[in-house]
Amino acid sequence: MTMTSVRMEAALSGMTHNQAAPAARPRRVWRILRPGFLLPALLASLVLGLFGGFLSFADEVTRPYDPSSPRTEAIVAMTGGSYRVSDAVGLLGSGHGRRLLVSGVNPMVREREFARAVPAALPFLGCCIDLDHRALNTRGNAIETAKWARLHAFRSLLVVTSSYHMPRTMLELQHLLPDVQLVAYPVQTDALNPTGWWKDRASVKILGFEYAKYLLAAVGVRLDAPIDERPRPMPMRTARN
Repeated sequence: MTMTSVRMEAALSGMTHNQAAPAARPRRVWRILRPGFLLPALLASLVLGLFGGFLSFADEVTRPYDPSSPRTEAIVAMTGGSYRVSDAVGLLGSGHGRRLLVSGVNPMVREREFARAVPAALPFLGCCIDLDHRALNTRGNAIETAKWARLHAFRSLLVVTSSYHMPRTMLELQHLLPDVQLVAYPVQTDALNPTGWWKDRASVKILGFEYAKYLLAAVGVRLDAPIDERPRPMPMRTARN
């Protein structure tokens, strides 16, 4: 074989190899896109995303109230947890708002029972405290709060509820009151250990449960158009009425 033939054969061999290489790339891409590889990768990404979201949720929930937060025109407290109402009444007395809504009060609890349960509220009954007996859940709290805020034309609200309940509450309120400034006042309770929640099984359980409910609420908010809840005549009772 002459030198020229060797060179030509080598050139042809190189061309064949180079031409075959691009064909191998689609096969590698196809292996990546195969269900056996793609599905576990998607599941792993979903798990990592949920875990990262949970850590962010836990960090937000365990932050204390920032005293430098701006003052608001009014206060709303959600019933259902320790210290929520008593803290809200204390905030009203210290000038954090000129009116207070207590949302989700048991229909059996009227003015006399309320005053007996929260003695500090007595000076404000009849002028500055409204009781909502309609709300049965967080969505109901948001709806009744939106009606109350529009009725009184409030442009800013201090939201008082348990720390672990705050993200879901704020989500629902922001959905219905996008033009109202909302300031969070998270109430820390004995049920949650804010400094070492990851070492406390009860705290992890509460956070996990609330995170799941928050995700469901977020989906519901995205699927739901803003609710037009115009004020109705006498939507709730003032505490001494």
